[in-house]
Formats: sequence, C-alpha cells, structure tokens
Amino acid sequence: MSLAIAATIARRELRGGLNGFRVFLACLTLGIAAIAAVGSVRESIQQGMDREGVVLLGGDAEIELTYRFADDSEQRWMAENAIAVSEIVDFRSMAVVDRDGNIETGLTQIKAVDNAYPLVGSVELAPDIALGVALTGQAGRPGAVMDKLLADRLGLGVGDVFRLGRQDFVLSAMLIREPDNASGAFTLGPRTLVRKSDLAASGLLQPGTLFDSAYRLKLAPDVKLGELKSAARTAINSGAFRWRDRRDSAPGVAIFVERLGTFLILIGLAGLTVGGVGVSAAVRTYLDKKIQVIATLKTLGADGRTIFLAYLLQIGVLGLLGIALGLILGGLIPWVLAPIIEPNLPLPIEVGLHARPLAEAAIYGVLAAGLFAIWPLSRTASVRASALFRDASLGLSNRPAWRYVVVCIVLLLALIGTAALFSGNLRLTAWVAGGLLAAVAVLMIVTTLVRFGARRLATVSLLR
Repeated sequence: MSLAIAATIARRELRGGLNGFRVFLACLTLGIAAIAAVGSVRESIQQGMDREGVVLLGGDAEIELTYRFADDSEQRWMAENAIAVSEIVDFRSMAVVDRDGNIETGLTQIKAVDNAYPLVGSVELAPDIALGVALTGQAGRPGAVMDKLLADRLGLGVGDVFRLGRQDFVLSAMLIREPDNASGAFTLGPRTLVRKSDLAASGLLQPGTLFDSAYRLKLAPDVKLGELKSAARTAINSGAFRWRDRRDSAPGVAIFVERLGTFLILIGLAGLTVGGVGVSAAVRTYLDKKIQVIATLKTLGADGRTIFLAYLLQIGVLGLLGIALGLILGGLIPWVLAPIIEPNLPLPIEVGLHARPLAEAAIYGVLAAGLFAIWPLSRTASVRASALFRDASLGLSNRPAWRYVVVCIVLLLALIGTAALFSGNLRLTAWVAGGLLAAVAVLMIVTTLVRFGARRLATVSLLR
C-alpha cells in the first residue's frame, strides 16, 4: 500500500516541473554523455578495424622474416597455400639529391615492393596515377614515389632525380596514402616506395643489411587461419618468423585504441563522480526545500518508508531522464567528431549507434545516480512533524540509518567493479577509485567546515 501512496505523491510532486532539478539533470547528463561518447568512438574505431582488417594488413595473412628472404622451398609452400603472394622489403636508407655538387640528404623508410603489391586496397598518389605506372620510371631511370614531407624537405618535385645507394630514381608522384600503413612498424623517416627489382644495382640489399621481408598472402575464404599458422611453423625453416593475419591486422593501433579507450573511460568516470557530487548537492538542496511538505505528510500519517519511496521514485524518474539525455548526446557526438577524427587516423572508422558503449554508460549512470542520491534521500526519515512549527533542515549532523549506509557501500563497490570490468584494468581502476574517494572526502570535509563557519558567523551576528 505504501508503494501506491508513494507513487501518487511522487506523481503530484513532479507536476511542478523540473524546478530544483536542473543541476541534477545537467550533472548526470554530461557525465553519461562523456562516457557514452568515448565508448562510441572506441567502438567505431574497433569496428572499422574489424571491417578493414584485410586491407590494413595488405592480405589475409603475413609472414615476416628478419634479415633474410624466403628461400625457394618456403616460397613454394606459400604459393601452394595462397591464391596470391606479394613480397615486400622494408629498410632504412638515405635519399640523396645532388645539385651540381651541393648534396642534400634525408633519412627515408624504403618499402620495396613487387608487381603484385598491393594485394588488396590501392595506393593513393598525387598526381592520381596507378602505382605500376609511377614505378615504371622514365628516361631509363626507375620510378619511385615519396612522402610529400620528405620531398619538400629535399626540394624535390615530380620528375626530379634522387639517388638511393648507387641507383638513380625519378620521382614520379607524391605518396598520399598506403592501404597497409596502419600495420607497419615504427619508422624513423618518411616513406619511399620503389620496386624491389630496381634495387639490384643500388648495393643496398647485401649480406649484412638490416632489413625485414614480409610476404602477404591472399587466401581462399575457407582457409582456417589457425591451422595455416601451425603449418607455417613447419614449412618456414627454423620457425623463426612473425605471423599476423586479418584477425589482428594492426596490433599497434589496436593496443593504442584499447589503452586510450580505457584511459578516457576512467576519466569519464571521474567526471561522472564529480557530477555525482553535484547530483548529491542538488538532491540535498531540493529536499531542504521540502521539509515543510515532508513534515505535513508525517502529520497526516505517512511513515518514513512511504516518504522515502515517494522521493526515491521522483529521483529515479528524473535520473532515467538524465541518463536518456546523456545517451542521446553521447551517441550523437561521434557523428559530429567523425570528420575530425577519421582524417587523422590511418584507418577508417565505423560511425554509428553502438549498443554496447551506450549500455555501459547507462549502467554507470544508474549506479552513480543511485549512489549519490541515496545518501541525502535517507535523511527524509529524520524529518519530524514539529518541523512545521520551526525552522529546520536536513543538516549534515543527521546521519542516515545503517541500512542506507550499507546500500551506498554496495553501490560504490558495484560501480568500482563495473569500471574494472569494462576498462579491463583492475589496478588502474583501483588507483582511480582511490583518488576519487580521497577527492570526495576532501570535498566533504571542506563543505562541513564551510557550513560550520557559516553557522558560527550567523550566531555571532545574532548575538550582536
């Protein structure tokens, strides 16, 4: 019966509109929006990586060797198990420009490719010509394409000549984008693309040269990658190779995205905690204004449980409204930021409404709203009917009953556990939670001191 009465009281109280709850809604909405937006951006990047895994890697699988090329038997095994194979050599060298004895040099990361490159995707050049045409060269010199940053550094334009080792190359185009650039390792210089066969006279690929060779494999759709990887351990001499496939096409980017997402989720949780302090203050202020109403209800026979449920239902309804607004805002932010984020990433992103990050943000919101609202709500039970005849408040001196303290502790532990589960980093979550609890404790102490000082000043003023 008390629940029905409480629902009736809550419905009639809510008819007065959102007066007194704007701060509550703003704090909750912004905290949820931050977490939802970060999670949605992370999910967009992850789905983009999953969708474009083959393009990012440059094939369905890659076998990378260090300081050597695959021998004849290894190349035969690759050809027998793949639809197509592309060989790539990656190393560092100096690009040299000789202008009548005035030498300009620049460090460059050379990618020497074969005619099959790229197996998937396409290389973007300026001017817009095919890579095969660009590498053909002119006037008896092989062609090359170079990152515009390095070309500008060396003062090179399309048609100019530069040297790699002992071989002259003509710059045929500027390299704008490689389809597999997200899968590459850290480079010390801008990229230059040439044909591997054109390096024969350069003297750069000799015994003792530090280079990596990679063999991209285009596989049949029904090939089981795990079994093929196991077979490669037997086929590749000594088993000394690095294997990657479309399931983990850009591990460096994936790790970066995961860590960035974890960091930002915890930062968003910190923002939600700060917002939770505002939620608690807003609920407290609202209830301070309702003391006379609560006292009247008690005079009419309402018990503490009914009054608590009435205001809990109000906070619950408004909390759900704040969470919904936060989810809408957080879901729209990636659409707004996509034109800024996507050009600065080496991979496409799958912008859209993603259920998982929105659900995570909603769970955070429910737990945070409950945690920060229960404490001030519990003090409704301390209001007495005598408050009708004197000035009273829900001051900090009124401690909530132990059952409410236990509920708050359970919600706090649930919030920390949820953050650890979603972020995947228990240690970092524990440190962040400890820091937030310390910050909240400091805020509570400062608030107590301010209220105490204000009461003393008011007393002194009255005595005078």
